[in-house]
Amino acid sequence: MVFKPLIPPVVWPLTAQLGVFVLGAFGWLALTRGLYASALVCGLGAITLAWLGLSRSAFVLGRDLLKRTQPGATFTSELSRRRLQVLLDQTPSPLLLQPDNGQLIAVNRAARNLFDVSYALPVSARKALLGEAPTPAGLSTIGSQIKWKGQTFAVHLAEMEEVNHLSHLAVLTDISADVRAAEASALRDLLKVLNHELMNALTPVASMSKSALDLLGDDTPESRAQAAKALERVVARTEGLTDFINAYRALTRLPSPVIRPCGLKLWLEVLAESFAAQWGDKGVRFEADIADADLSLMMDEDQMWLGVSNLLNNGAQAALEKADPRVRLRLKHDGEAVVFEIEDSGKGVPVESADQVFMPFYSTKATGTGVGLSLAKQIVAGHGSALLLVPPQEHRPDPLGGACFRFQIRVG
Repeated sequence: MVFKPLIPPVVWPLTAQLGVFVLGAFGWLALTRGLYASALVCGLGAITLAWLGLSRSAFVLGRDLLKRTQPGATFTSELSRRRLQVLLDQTPSPLLLQPDNGQLIAVNRAARNLFDVSYALPVSARKALLGEAPTPAGLSTIGSQIKWKGQTFAVHLAEMEEVNHLSHLAVLTDISADVRAAEASALRDLLKVLNHELMNALTPVASMSKSALDLLGDDTPESRAQAAKALERVVARTEGLTDFINAYRALTRLPSPVIRPCGLKLWLEVLAESFAAQWGDKGVRFEADIADADLSLMMDEDQMWLGVSNLLNNGAQAALEKADPRVRLRLKHDGEAVVFEIEDSGKGVPVESADQVFMPFYSTKATGTGVGLSLAKQIVAGHGSALLLVPPQEHRPDPLGGACFRFQIRVG
């Protein structure tokens, strides 16, 4: 049952005004006849009616104003939301939003078309992007690049603070063309180096084999002796080509590292003994500058041994080009990581070769395969770090004067 007022809201102000007028007239009449008590009662009644009339008018005015403005405000808010959605749909980069419930929402048309959804990505797509985590993984774990439907996207992340939680927004930029161009350029460089190495190995083999065949045709003791020497050179060059192919296989078949805590002290002892066994009789001195060996590092023990050994061997070969050859391994504890520096006393890396030293099969040495630095760089990258050639102008304590390589490994 709904209560209806006796006086309609619209008539109430007029009724109040009429009541005030009547009470005012009676009050004036009572005052002129000396009835002061009656005049006071009429005055109080008139004031009360006037106050009630104004309050009711204000209430009615506020209610009508709210009724008029509320639909307009809702319409304006909806219009702004639709304008924003139109602008987002015109953005060519797919946008993904992850609220606190763990869902991945395709924000704009580009994202909906890319993932073929109308709103939220299915669980299979979310796992493909974020991994098989038992709890909902955040967009912060998505990495700097993703591949989807044959395309490569660079990922740019942003955080959005809301009332009681934090949402993540990912902007995906298609870099497929850039990646394909980089891969094509790398392939051209690799084929160029392979062609150079294979031609260097096969050309003398073909020439010496033909000479040996001609000498054997003479069938004299001198010609047979010369033919034997030529065949020995052919065998040596063939063995060198076999070493090159084995190095290529090692570079292309490197397994994923098994990263776990590794005691640094014992690992360094094995590394120093191996270096001394290989280079000690050649006069290369090994210097160790270790700030704290009683640490545990997160690394693949065998792969990191191979990578650092390659750097030390590369430094030893370079150091032999000058008197008093020395190779130094320096370890510095820097917060949550240990910085490795491998330096030699050789001639250093020429300025024109600084951008090519990590290229597979590129070598400035006559007998080098050009794989050591490239393999070390790949191993270090598998541990989440980067192998860098330190600029010669950088200040370092007691430099040896040759090349210096640096990377860092996380403390376990």
